[in-house]
Amino acid sequence: MSEQKSKVWKWTGGTIGAVLAGIALMLSTTIIAYPAISSIAGLAVAQSSTLWNNVKDAAAGDSLSSGILANGTMVFNGLSFDRVRGDTTNGMDVDVTRINGVITPADAYANPTTANQMWSLNGVFNGTTWDRVRTATADALASTGIQTGNVSLFNGTTFDRQDGVSATNNTATTTVGVTYSAPISTWSVTDTDVGTTQSIASKAAGGGTVRHVATSVTLCRGDTVAAVPALVNLRDGATGAGTIIRSWVIGISAINESKCENLSGLNMTGTANTAMTLEFAAAGSATSTSTVTLTGYSTP
Repeated sequence: MSEQKSKVWKWTGGTIGAVLAGIALMLSTTIIAYPAISSIAGLAVAQSSTLWNNVKDAAAGDSLSSGILANGTMVFNGLSFDRVRGDTTNGMDVDVTRINGVITPADAYANPTTANQMWSLNGVFNGTTWDRVRTATADALASTGIQTGNVSLFNGTTFDRQDGVSATNNTATTTVGVTYSAPISTWSVTDTDVGTTQSIASKAAGGGTVRHVATSVTLCRGDTVAAVPALVNLRDGATGAGTIIRSWVIGISAINESKCENLSGLNMTGTANTAMTLEFAAAGSATSTSTVTLTGYSTP
């Protein structure tokens, strides 16, 4: 009887030992081959305090609505999430079609109402909108985009476009946009005397740094008898005292003769704050008539 119990015990103990050894071996093998993978539970993200969604990888595709980790690799399109696109040359691709502003600049571009609108080409303002700057490629170009900086003239109040030759401009009754070709603002002084009175035409001093510039003179002498030549002086200063800067001689050799000399194209500049005088050096005879006229302009 005791021998039979001994055999049962040996069989039972051996069996239990073998089972335990097999379990240990199996566990050891599993841990070594797959140390970090569990097929029982995966990662999940909380959508709310009671709802969890399985985390998805990029192979799941676009239009995903759940299981997206907040790590910045996907963007929301308004309804769902899409993967961020990019390429090996430029990196992440950015869609700029929704930026406010004109993508392709065109004429009549309105002033932007938001700060992030930009005009990417050179433009000029026409008073209402912006136009692209144009280059001169031919005649009869449209006025759009043509700058007025070099083609406008000041009319004393505003600027006008300079006009070119055309049937419209040549027959216009009002002069606009035409270059003012007259000399600088001018003045003229004259004096006529009969008998023994000396003829004197004098422009008073302008004050400060103003200088008078003589541009033309007129000298006339007439007499009922033959007369000797008369000297005429242009003075930088008052009559009889200013420095003589130019002189002429005019004479009559016959009875009842008169003679005039008109001399233009002068550019005789006087001294600052000094009068300028044109005068006969001496009075004529009792039967003579003398005239002098001095024309010029003044510089500030």
